[in-house]
Amino acid sequence: MSAVPCVGCGWCCLNDQCRESHILHGYQKRCPELYWDDAALRYACRLAADPVRGEEFRFLLAIGEGCCARFNTWREDVRNRDRID
Repeated sequence: MSAVPCVGCGWCCLNDQCRESHILHGYQKRCPELYWDDAALRYACRLAADPVRGEEFRFLLAIGEGCCARFNTWREDVRNRDRID
């Protein structure tokens, strides 16, 4: 399946906690490493931004490889889903 560039919509991380987050935090309903970046207007991962292990996490999580969730409608509606609209 071909991928399209990630737009930071949060769909992947809000719907399914990644293996690395699960190892670090145990099962969580919502990944504690995911946050809304108000400056960039997109979701981001604290694991990927880690100054020591960020490169390793980006590789393990395939960050930068794009989105292959072809039925993901959130791509067209990137917003902070933590807020009640």
